[in-house]
Amino acid sequence: MTSEHNTSWLADTVRRAQRGELAAFRELVLRFQDMVVGYAFSTLGDFHLAQDAAQEAFLAVYQDLASLRQPGALVPWLRTVVSKHCDRISRRRRDAEPLEADDERFLADAPTPLDAIEQDEVEELVGRAIASLPTKQRDVVSLYYIGEQSGREVATFLEVPLTTVKKRLHDAKPKLRRSMARMTKEFLEEHRPSRDSDFSERVLRLVAPDPHKDAAAVYRLFEAEDHPSRHEWRAGRLADSHVDWRVSRIAFEREAGVENLVAALNVYDMAMQIGSAEVRVAGINGDVQSADLAGSRDDMLDRIAGEALGSLREEGYDMAVTFDDEAFWLRHGFALGWRALQWQVLVADLPASGVPEIERVESVHADDLAAVYNGATRGLTGTVRRPTYRRNKHPGEFSTYLWRGADGLTAGYVSGNPGPGEYFWVDEVAGDAATALAVLRSVAEAENCTELYFDRLHYKSAVGVQLRQMGSTRLSTGHRSGKARWYVARIVNLKATATKLAPMLHERLLASPLAGWRGSLSICLEQDDGAEAVTLAVQDDRVDVRDGAVGSHAISGGQAVAQLLLGAEEAKEVVAVNGIEVRGDAAALLPVLFPAQWPQMENQAL
Repeated sequence: MTSEHNTSWLADTVRRAQRGELAAFRELVLRFQDMVVGYAFSTLGDFHLAQDAAQEAFLAVYQDLASLRQPGALVPWLRTVVSKHCDRISRRRRDAEPLEADDERFLADAPTPLDAIEQDEVEELVGRAIASLPTKQRDVVSLYYIGEQSGREVATFLEVPLTTVKKRLHDAKPKLRRSMARMTKEFLEEHRPSRDSDFSERVLRLVAPDPHKDAAAVYRLFEAEDHPSRHEWRAGRLADSHVDWRVSRIAFEREAGVENLVAALNVYDMAMQIGSAEVRVAGINGDVQSADLAGSRDDMLDRIAGEALGSLREEGYDMAVTFDDEAFWLRHGFALGWRALQWQVLVADLPASGVPEIERVESVHADDLAAVYNGATRGLTGTVRRPTYRRNKHPGEFSTYLWRGADGLTAGYVSGNPGPGEYFWVDEVAGDAATALAVLRSVAEAENCTELYFDRLHYKSAVGVQLRQMGSTRLSTGHRSGKARWYVARIVNLKATATKLAPMLHERLLASPLAGWRGSLSICLEQDDGAEAVTLAVQDDRVDVRDGAVGSHAISGGQAVAQLLLGAEEAKEVVAVNGIEVRGDAAALLPVLFPAQWPQMENQAL
């Protein structure tokens, strides 16, 4: 390529990669992998460590690629980043063994074939030989030989004149004895990353795991964890589930030349309801890392969580939701959403009559059960359309009891199991509320349970409405390790979310005292990496969503705006507590457009 073509190609490829095109990022890796590994090798003198440093550098650049304003600055940025990772690795190593002046392997003039020496010894000799050179000559030799780079390409990477590269290469050759110069050249050429696709694939698999290549290692990682649910990942939580491998993340570490998968983060593809609308949500659940990395959990999880979140918008997600460890996720731009609810009620308070014929079946997300569940939860904010975990999130733990209608089709079901003490743990309930409660009483009494426990039952569900009228019902916030269990949420794509909500917002407005209001309401989402704004243009027959903020009626705030869209609390409270700025008619419109919905997400959703 000419210099002009190189510049044009680089600018185009960087911009495509910034838009999230993995193919474009792969082109950048393929183009610069030899240079980056060679530069790292010149510093570290160890090929495997150089690969690790180069890999970390590419991943760091990928994660922050959106911040690069000038595509031409990619090369010096890569050089700076790989230098940083080399410094970190060097600090963990002992000082390299100095080159002995009388080492006969360097002084001999006769050519020494590579196959006459053990491979590990060759690498050590080459590393020590290059380390013996002055830094500037060392960089040129490594870059020139490892990828058969031209002097001009080396000059571009190092940002020095071509004449300087030629002089440094000329001065370095006499300092390497003839045999060592040949050995160095052959070793670097033999190990350049561009000889095969291993290096580039490894970098990209850290960006997006391959379910066929990596699933078994991910399962083993979870199964090695000291956690009560460790056996469930292979049987249900990952296998045959709605996990999205394209945006989930894994991390590797190389030790003694062997690459091991050491961390994983799972993202699930969910269709979540907000009132009568449905948005695509990335549900994050299940992070794990090797016990050997226990001291660096936050650093590792920060990296892979950041990479996963950075890919969501390009992959078409509207929002992200997760639960527990809210302090960690708040650092990643999430906002508090809602608390997980627990319900308890005495079995004796439930209806004793109206129990249909019951069939006990396996707790799987069969299509007939999914259809009944979707019908029972229609319009309940936070609930997720089934099927999700096809084989159940907790395989073998629950039993399902269904009943049929006059047409022979499944009319409803409940699932659960006897819990600790005299509790019957209800995991799912769908169908006519009175019938479901009667079935639960029958099942619980058969198990000698005196109280029912409902895990994350929706406050506005038909069963919840009936339970709230019973004197023994207790409603509380779920907790774990002495803390309330919070779901946290983050808007990934404001325009896409607002567009999916628009028909519902129009219906809400027409059904309110403000039915005659027409105009524009702007929503501005302020984040550390920039702001996104949309305008809801209210017309007679619809609400249009347009880019940018227009007009004097507006709200502006951080990710707490997600609470408004979800109806997590009364709009007035969300605005007051989170410092959301409200202008014009927005104060009157918000409780109409975004009334309290008391969202709740069921256990089998995430």
